[in-house]
This record gives sequence, C-alpha cells and structure tokens, in this order.
Amino acid sequence: MMNQWKIKKDTKQAIIEAALQLFHTKGFDGTSIRDIAQKAKTNSANISYYFKNKHGLLEYCFVDYLEEYINIIEHEVALLEKTSADQCLFSVVSKLLNYQKKNYLAARFVMREMSLDTNLNREIITTYMARENYNFQCIINHGIKRKVFKKVCPSTFILQLKGLLSAPIMHVHYAQELLQFYPQEQYYMNKYRHQCELFINQYLLKKEKVVT
Repeated sequence: MMNQWKIKKDTKQAIIEAALQLFHTKGFDGTSIRDIAQKAKTNSANISYYFKNKHGLLEYCFVDYLEEYINIIEHEVALLEKTSADQCLFSVVSKLLNYQKKNYLAARFVMREMSLDTNLNREIITTYMARENYNFQCIINHGIKRKVFKKVCPSTFILQLKGLLSAPIMHVHYAQELLQFYPQEQYYMNKYRHQCELFINQYLLKKEKVVT
C-alpha cells in the first residue's frame, strides 16, 4: 500500500514538473496534454485523474505555489509581537527570495501568467494577493506605530517591495545575459538579498542598522 501511494505521489509530481517546464518554454496555450504526458513519462489519463484537464493543472500550479508563498509571510507576521517589525520584514524578504530560488520555474510561470487579465488571475488577486497585501500592511503599520519605521505610505512601499522581490525572476534573461547574475544560484541571491536589506534599511528604518 505504501509503495502504491509513493508511485501515485511521484506520478503527480512528475506531471507538475513537466507542466511547469513546458509552460515555461512553450507557454500555456502552446502546451498540450499529450506534451505534458510525454515529458512526465505517463499517460494522459493520469493527468485527467489528478487534475481533470489542463486548466485544472494550471490552477493547481498557481495554488500550490502561492499557498506556501503566503504561508511564509503569515508565519512571520504571527511572530510580530515577539520580534521587531524590521526583523520580521528582513526575515520575510529572505525567506521569499529563497523560496523563489528553490521554485524558480513555478515562480517565473506564476508571475508571468499573473500579468495577464484572466478570470483565474482575478480570483488569485481576490484571495492570495489580498492576503499578501494585508500582511505586508500589518508589518509596515506595526513598525510605524512602534516608531521603528519612518512614516511612509504603506501602499507605495508595498509596490516597491514587490518589485524588488519579483525582479530576479521577471528579468532573468536581462540578469543573466547582461549582468551575469543567476537567480537560481545561492551566491547571487545572497548578494541580492543583501541589497534588498540595504534598501529597506535606508528607506524605511528610522535608525539604520548595520547589514552584514
């Protein structure tokens, strides 16, 4: 029974990974169920069994990625009363960048697809992105109230923060070809995380801290 469960889990994961690779290179519309099945070394019936259809697989990829993304933020915000707002924000940024690095294909696909105006994207914004915004607002307002942060416009800062978080993924070709910066590699992401912390330090904190 255990082996059967593992086989099913491995098959499902193989389908997800194959889909993300193909969606990344061929786009969602340019990828067929047969393409995914061939790359995952399974049959089309298994895709129907786990996800019903290609749109079901698309939705699963979104939800699977964004659930953990939001969980990372919410976990840190839950500890906000036990730590300072700046440490909370630094931790969120560090963990999100690391999560995106580890899930590079999923991150790139989700960000690219979210730039389109679709019903699924509107649902995502209503649920996951609303939760993201709420938690970022909590951190910033908490920091302002405790006089850790300067009195900035939370909405403007959140846009800047989201730009920082998404830049290595959204501009990956520019980064690789012109800057020799590779978002999939830890060394480069550590350097990028350091720059993000410097930005937060200089722009947001009332008393700048030494960022190492």
